[in-house]
Amino acid sequence: MRHRIKDVRLSRDTNHRKSLIANLLRSLILEGTVTTTRAKARVLKQLMDKLITKARVDTIANRRLVHRTFGKRDVVNTLFERIAPIMTDRTSGFTTNSVVGTRRGDASDLIKISFLTLPEITGTLKNPNKKVAVVAKIKPAAKATPKVVKESAPEPKEVASKTAAAQKTVTKKAAPKKAALTKKVALKKATQE
Repeated sequence: MRHRIKDVRLSRDTNHRKSLIANLLRSLILEGTVTTTRAKARVLKQLMDKLITKARVDTIANRRLVHRTFGKRDVVNTLFERIAPIMTDRTSGFTTNSVVGTRRGDASDLIKISFLTLPEITGTLKNPNKKVAVVAKIKPAAKATPKVVKESAPEPKEVASKTAAAQKTVTKKAAPKKAALTKKVALKKATQE
C-alpha cells in the first residue's frame, strides 16, 4: 500500500532523484526551456511553482530556502532577480507543458516545459559574457519594422593595394606546399615501380 508516500520515485534512489531534479530545475532557470519525460515534467512543474512563489518575496530567509535546492548562488540570484519579477501578475501556473514527440528508445512521451513569459536575457548572472543569450518574450506578434542597411564607403586606394598585396603573398606561400606534395607523390610512384 502507498499510504502517506509523498514523492514520486522516478525509478531512482533518493540522492540520484534529488540531484536529477535539482539539475532539471537549474537548466529550466538558466535556459528557459527543458525537454524531458512526462513524469519528470510533472514533478518539475510542481517544484518550480513552489520556488517561484518563494522567490516573489525577496527576503534573505527565502533566498536561503531556495539555496538549499540548488547550492549555487548564481542560480538563486538569477531566479530572484530575472525570473520572479516577471511573474508578479500570476499567482500560480508559471510554466507550461507541450508534447514534443516520443523518445525513440522506449516510446515515452517527451514534454517541453518552459516559462510562460521568458526574461529578456537568459543565463547566469555569474558570468554574463559566457552564457548570456537574448531571448524574445512570449507575447502576441507585433508588426515587424524593416531594418535599414547602410552602405559602406568605398575603400581608399592604399588600403585596396595592401589587401591585394596580402592576398598575393598568401597565394605565393601556398604554392610551395602543393609543389612539395606533388614531389612526394612522384617519389612514391617511382619507388613502387
